[in-house]
Amino acid sequence: MNSLDTNILIYAVNQDCEEHAKAKEVYEELLENPSEWIISDQILFEFYRALRNPVIFESPLPHQAALKQIRFLREEAGILHCAYDHKLWDTLMVGVQKGISKSVRIFDHVLGTTLLVNGVNTFYTRNTKDFKSFAFSRLINPID
Repeated sequence: MNSLDTNILIYAVNQDCEEHAKAKEVYEELLENPSEWIISDQILFEFYRALRNPVIFESPLPHQAALKQIRFLREEAGILHCAYDHKLWDTLMVGVQKGISKSVRIFDHVLGTTLLVNGVNTFYTRNTKDFKSFAFSRLINPID
């Protein structure tokens, strides 16, 4: 099972960035073979936030347009989805207690754990260093 990080989605829809072409290839693969992909709801919420952010997009999307993007991915594209399960709390806390050096890393910890529990073995992200500690079979930076 494959998944991708928010940054790949952002590059795929942002034609103004140099990473666009390579990220769009991953996005098109996702749309062509949706049964081989799963996206965490966490990624969809992060994507919504990014779509509305004027620091990321010169012309950020209004609320309804951003919602339409994430609803398409979650409800129409045929992609599987997953979310953090409260049963993971103890597992997550063990990882946190081992020492996450930066507070923002907790989001990567929740995401990586959620994806692994849901059968993801290949993860596409620009930030491979942030996910090296997870047991993904393949960790791919499609941009470099």
